[in-house]
Order: sequence, then structure tokens, then C-alpha cells
Amino acid sequence: RFVIVGQWRGFERRQEFVKTAHKLAEEGRVHVRNVRREAHEASKKAGLPEDEGKRLEKDIQAATDKAIKEINDHLANKEKDLLAV
Repeated sequence: RFVIVGQWRGFERRQEFVKTAHKLAEEGRVHVRNVRREAHEASKKAGLPEDEGKRLEKDIQAATDKAIKEINDHLANKEKDLLAV
């Protein structure tokens, strides 16, 4: 009986860690998006030709997508580790 209660508390604690991991992952994604926005603004201010500007925006978006995918993959692995009994 005490073991079940102890296991339940352990599960609740792991759930708290998962919530914290989700919060940190979201903060990371927001930071990546802010960097993307700043990079877009800087590329527009640089006065590049239109085709180079479009290429640069495409490269910035690809880097953003890659970074967010890495964050999501890391979060999924961490969540699986935290919930493993």
C-alpha cells in the first residue's frame, strides 16, 4: 500500500518535470523565432538585391525550422526518459 502511494508521488513529480521541460522548450522556440525576426529585419535593412534577400530569408527560415525541430526532438526524448518507470 505504501509502495503504491510512493510510486504515485513519483509519477506526479515526473509530470512536474515534464511540464517544466515543455515550458523550457517553448521558451527556446520563442527565442529562436525572435532571432529569426531580428535576422529578417537586419536583412531588409542591409539593402540587398531582392533575389539575394529572398534567398537569405529562405535560408533563415530553414535554419529556424531545423532549430525548432531539434528542440522538439530533444523534448520528446526527454519526456520519454522522464516518464519511464
